Amino acid sequence: MTGMTGVTGWPNLLAPGRIGALELRNRIVMAPMGEDLGDLDGQVSAAQMAYLEARARGGLAMVMLGSVAVSFPVGCSNARQTAISDDRHIAGWQEAARRVHRHGSTIAMQLTQAGSNSLQDTLAGRPMWVASEPGPPGRDDLYGMVTADEGARMMEPFVGPDSKLFYKVLDHDDIASVIDDFASAVVRAREAGVDGCELHAGHGYLIDGFLSPAKNHRTDEYGGSVENRARLLVEILTEIRARVGDDFAVWCRINSTENRPGGMTLDDCIAVARIAEAAGADAVHVSAYHDPAVATGPTDSYAPHVPGLLIDNARAVKTALRVPVIAVGRIDPAAADAAIADGAFDFVSMARMILAEPELPNLLAAGKPEEIRPCVYHYRCIGNIFVRGQVRCAANGSVGREDELVVGTAPSPRSVLVIGGGPAGMEAARVAALRGHSVTLVDAAPRLGGRWVYAAATSDVNADLLRWFEHQLELHGVDVRLGERLDPDAAIGLAPDAVVVATGARWNRPEIPGVDLPHVRGVDDLGGWLLDGAPVGGDVVVLGGDLPGLGVAEAAHREAARVTVLEASDVFGLHLGLPGRWRRVHDLRAAGITLAGGAEVLEITPRSVRWRDLDGDHETEATTVVVTDDVAPDTALADALRARGADVTVVGDAGVGAGLLEHAMRTALETAVAL
Repeated sequence: MTGMTGVTGWPNLLAPGRIGALELRNRIVMAPMGEDLGDLDGQVSAAQMAYLEARARGGLAMVMLGSVAVSFPVGCSNARQTAISDDRHIAGWQEAARRVHRHGSTIAMQLTQAGSNSLQDTLAGRPMWVASEPGPPGRDDLYGMVTADEGARMMEPFVGPDSKLFYKVLDHDDIASVIDDFASAVVRAREAGVDGCELHAGHGYLIDGFLSPAKNHRTDEYGGSVENRARLLVEILTEIRARVGDDFAVWCRINSTENRPGGMTLDDCIAVARIAEAAGADAVHVSAYHDPAVATGPTDSYAPHVPGLLIDNARAVKTALRVPVIAVGRIDPAAADAAIADGAFDFVSMARMILAEPELPNLLAAGKPEEIRPCVYHYRCIGNIFVRGQVRCAANGSVGREDELVVGTAPSPRSVLVIGGGPAGMEAARVAALRGHSVTLVDAAPRLGGRWVYAAATSDVNADLLRWFEHQLELHGVDVRLGERLDPDAAIGLAPDAVVVATGARWNRPEIPGVDLPHVRGVDDLGGWLLDGAPVGGDVVVLGGDLPGLGVAEAAHREAARVTVLEASDVFGLHLGLPGRWRRVHDLRAAGITLAGGAEVLEITPRSVRWRDLDGDHETEATTVVVTDDVAPDTALADALRARGADVTVVGDAGVGAGLLEHAMRTALETAVAL
């Protein structure tokens, strides 16, 4: 992982700690995340139990399920949100707790009433519960950068037969009901054997609607001063303590900042944290929020693209409290260990990193950080929730499917030939070797990685993943043969029991006048520039705005080129999850890279590219043109091998064209688990 080279120990991160009465074996906790893996009736699902158990087995001090509804089905944001609002939910949580506890971890739930995020209420024609009537929602232009399917899924709550968008401003009876819902949920959690509960008082949910001066316009005792705005949180904590006493761990998550006019400030956060501590909170989880009208808001707040963005905020809160502080926000193990040693916070809450690598704590404890699979920050985890889907990970195909994609040991070892050394081939070889097969990986290139070597040259996190793969193949005894091109007869001659074809897609050149000019390059022509340091400059035009094209654009921009990206659709970064796509587009534009959507390329000339969009015809100067948008499946080798009687499976882009990393990792894992 980036930032971990040379680190030999994590004495502070791996030291035991305590939250209230809850003893924890180290300082790494699983951040509460929406994952939408629950059953439709609010029950904990088999998929969720396996998802939690995998991370408990990996050595986490505490696994926490996010967005657990206290008023189900009222106050829910998604259809598969898990609940603890009724006694019928207790049994499922008991089993989840049992499975977590057997690995020496603890289990917690984050309790929510989603307030103005309660999209299931809108879908059902129920009012959203709020502190005050909100103003009209705003939307910046980036919100339009979604596919038709993504847009339809995001709009689902507003277009159903019973959909109705309206609000209920809570009166005193409603507030009493909310307090009872939260307190009753904690009682059930304790009965289920859950070890602690976090009250979600941030991120726009109901309690946050009271805390935020930007959203709370009440004139009664629940509005105005910070003490009044915190009154609901205090009354919930007070009622919880009255019912469960002081020996059950309860804490809250609050915004350290709210990046919008009139929103929560760090001083507000410190004041609320002190009030919560006095009311019985055993810890404070320091997060952040944003203006929901700003598409880049999540990546500037609770899911930051900047590593360690919220550490200083956690430090400021820590200085004001006696109870522990939990920090969040892209904090890697080395940074977390140093910050804990420095007194900035007490626990680190990991989300994306622990999805990519559930074994992260165990690998740190074993002194094997090089075995930690890195997160590549494609935002597929968060992005799937934005489009009302289930959590997935671009780098780890098992996320959300831990119950069905179990690596295990193969009943009878086989000889497996993997042809192709890109991510799909490397993952298939790695998992097949883990299952006990004898694996040979052959690639015609002189180095591992396939076309991912170009991606690795444009991004540190991509390079981290390539290094991880190289180490994994060596660690698990895969016979890697580079610089060797296998034709069908040669492959059959190796007499494998099974063949995995991972040779990648065909990256073609479209039928555009001038596409064969000498200054036009395809993806496979980028080795000298990206890998060997050949200079690039002048005017670069990239055809294709998905991840390969954006990576090329960034690399060229770093070399002082003037860059224009032409994309036929209106969506750049198609294979990035929301909100990572919006962040990437915003940052590229801010850097001075021109992104032109809806562009039809008419002609490439020796000095320019002629293209057309809705505004008319354009001509952009170009000393270099890079084609990244004409991709097709390539199953010729697989077809020839099948014709010779081989047991063949195609994985990755060879089967679909531009499926890119997520598809490569998923299909490779599915295939290797089935071998």
